[in-house]
Amino acid sequence: MKEPGNRTSGELIWRNAFFFVSAMLGALALVDFDAGRFSHGLGDLGAAVLTLSLTVQFPFVRAIIKASTAPSTNQAETQKRREQLLAQAAKLRAENPWADHAGRAGWALLAISLLLRVVGVG
Repeated sequence: MKEPGNRTSGELIWRNAFFFVSAMLGALALVDFDAGRFSHGLGDLGAAVLTLSLTVQFPFVRAIIKASTAPSTNQAETQKRREQLLAQAAKLRAENPWADHAGRAGWALLAISLLLRVVGVG
């Protein structure tokens, strides 16, 4: 597992920004719940959980950007990059299993919020 001292400045900015946005969305969800806007509160809570799950994804996003900007000369090199990205994604999932569960929960809350809004529940 990566030690906190080994994080790059880009990763620290990413983590702090997503944590801050998640906290703001969580606060907005509480305001919505208090105001009786249940479906809006669920949507904000879902977005907060989803955003929180993205805090650990910086290394994978950086790898995707690096792989997409590097020129590929042949099919074998492209396949190698793809396999490296899949390995990076598997490593991140293994190191942070909570992030996958949080992401799924966030999407579920957003879907429930949308469904409630469609049927007219405030």
